[in-house]
Amino acid sequence: MTTTALMPVDPSVSPQQAARVLTIRADLMPPEIRDGRRSRKVRSLIVFVVLLVVAGLGAWYWQATLAKQTADDEYEQMFQSLTTTRAAQKTDEFRTLVEYQDGGETLGKELSAVLAKDLSWTNLINLIGDTAYDEKVAVTEINGGLADIDSESAASTGTIGSLDIAGAALDKRRVADFVNKLGTLEHVTNPFVTSVTWEKDKKIYSFSITVTVTDKALCGRFTAKCPSGGK
Repeated sequence: MTTTALMPVDPSVSPQQAARVLTIRADLMPPEIRDGRRSRKVRSLIVFVVLLVVAGLGAWYWQATLAKQTADDEYEQMFQSLTTTRAAQKTDEFRTLVEYQDGGETLGKELSAVLAKDLSWTNLINLIGDTAYDEKVAVTEINGGLADIDSESAASTGTIGSLDIAGAALDKRRVADFVNKLGTLEHVTNPFVTSVTWEKDKKIYSFSITVTVTDKALCGRFTAKCPSGGK
């Protein structure tokens, strides 16, 4: 028989405290289960956030699509309006241009009729000057006069005026060549030397010639084309 020795009761501990059952808490759940639950919560939170972002992007895209469609409609309306306005303006401009061209053609015909007997002095002087240059003589002065172009004599003879040409040359041969060259032109005819004078101090021959202007010299912008570009 074994005898158990009992420890004396602490006089400071009451019987109720000595008989109290101790409360013991222990976490007996395996860590894998806790980690799994935590992972599911995190995944659920991530899925929720992703869905929220996707929903926000979808709403933004839908609004952007509506705004773009509205802008396209407004642009189409504005383009159609602009096209219509521009077409109307072009029609008016084209009508104005046609009227202007018609008026220009009419005016050209009227000027051609009025200036049918126009004489280009510029062209005539250029012809005389070019001929003098070719024959190496210098023309110093040209005086001209017109006859009555509508007279019967002008119509029958084809002469419309005359020119007095004054110039200088180194010798008489050049003067003669110049006169002969004037005789080959159809704008003037009947060249006639009125004087040839030797100027001793200048060592040149001064001369004067008269020519008759023919109706072949009639030219201008609104009539026959001038051979020397006279206007």
